[in-house]
Amino acid sequence: MGSDSIIPAARIWWTSVLGCICLMPLLLAPVITGILVDFGGMTVTQAGLTAGYAAMGSVTIALICSLFMHRLPLRKLAFAGIALSAITNIVSAYVYDQHTLFYFMRALNSLGDGACYAAIMGSYAREKNSERCYGSFMTLQFGLGAVALYMLPSFLPEMNVQELYLMMGGICLLGLPLTRYLPSLAAKAEGVSISSSEWRLLLTLPALAGLAALCFFEASNTANATFVERIAVFVEIPSEDIGLALGLSSLAGVPGGFAILWLGSRFGHAKPVIAGICVGAIALFALFQIGNFGGYLAAICTLSFTWAFTLPYLQSVLADMDPGGAVVAAGGIASGAGGGIGPAAASLSVTAQNYEGVLIVGLVCYVLAVVATLIAAMHR
Repeated sequence: MGSDSIIPAARIWWTSVLGCICLMPLLLAPVITGILVDFGGMTVTQAGLTAGYAAMGSVTIALICSLFMHRLPLRKLAFAGIALSAITNIVSAYVYDQHTLFYFMRALNSLGDGACYAAIMGSYAREKNSERCYGSFMTLQFGLGAVALYMLPSFLPEMNVQELYLMMGGICLLGLPLTRYLPSLAAKAEGVSISSSEWRLLLTLPALAGLAALCFFEASNTANATFVERIAVFVEIPSEDIGLALGLSSLAGVPGGFAILWLGSRFGHAKPVIAGICVGAIALFALFQIGNFGGYLAAICTLSFTWAFTLPYLQSVLADMDPGGAVVAAGGIASGAGGGIGPAAASLSVTAQNYEGVLIVGLVCYVLAVVATLIAAMHR
C-alpha cells in the first residue's frame, strides 16, 4: 500500500477477513449471549461471564506475542491460531452444558484467536498509513457482523448452542487458506530498522498509557455489546425488530471504519480517539433513556459508528510507537483484558429487572480511556 493510496491493497482486505473470523466471539456477542440463555440453560450472569473466561486466553497469548513479536513467523502463528480456534469451537458445541469444561474451551479458543489476531495486528503495524489498514479491518468487521447479526436471529431463530459453535468451527476452517496473505516475519518494515527490545518498548509511559486507553475503551464497548440484545428484550422490543436493529447497528459501523480511509492521519491519531469516545458516551447515556424501537436503533447505531471509527485510531497510536508491532500486539492484552473486565463487571451488576450497571460500567470506562489517551499523546 503506497503512502498516497486511500484504498489498501487486496492482501490487506483478505487479511482483514481472516481477522474478522478471529473476532467471531466478539462480533456475534449479542446473539451468543441470547442463545446461551434461551437454549443453553444459562443465566444471564453465566452467559456474560463466558467472555470473562475467554479473556484469560487472549491476555496470555497477547503477552507472549508482544514479548517476541520482532522475531515471530507471522504466517505460521496465524495458521496455528486459527486451527486451534476451529478445534475448540467444535469441542465447545458438545460440552456447553458442562460449564467448567466449556469455560476452559472458551479460554483455549481465545488463545487461538488471539495468536492469529496478534499476527494480523503486527503485520499492519509495519505498513505506511497504518490507520487505513486498521480502518479496512474495522470496515469489514462491522459489515460482515451486520450480515450475521441480521440473518441469525431473523432466519435461524431456533439455532441452538451446538449448531452455533459447529458453525463457528466450520468458518474457522475456511479461514485457514487466508493465512498465506500474512508476511513471514514481523520485523521486516520497509525503511525502518527495528532493534529495540520488546519489553523496553512496552514499559515506556506512552505505551502503558496507550494500552490502558485501549483496555478501558474495549471494556466499555464489549460490556454494551454483551447486553444490548437483553436490553432490547427488557424494554419489550419485538424479537424480529431486535434482529433488524442489531444488523443495522453493525452496518452503521461500516461508514465509521471507511471514514478512516478518507480522513487518514490529517488530524493525527489522538484527537479522533477523544472525539469518538465523547460521542459514544452520549449515545450510551441516551440508550438508557428510551423505551421504543426508534430510539434504541439510533443509540446502538451511533455506538457502532463510534466504535468502528475510534478503535483503528487507537491501534495506530500503538503502532506509531513500534513499527515492528510489539506494542500493538500487546494491545491484545489490553483489549482482551477489557473484553473480560467490561462484560464481567456489567454481569455482576445487572439483574433480570435492572440493566443500569451496563451504563455505569460503560461511562466510567469511557472517561478512563480519554484520560489515558491524553497521557499517551502528551508523553509520546
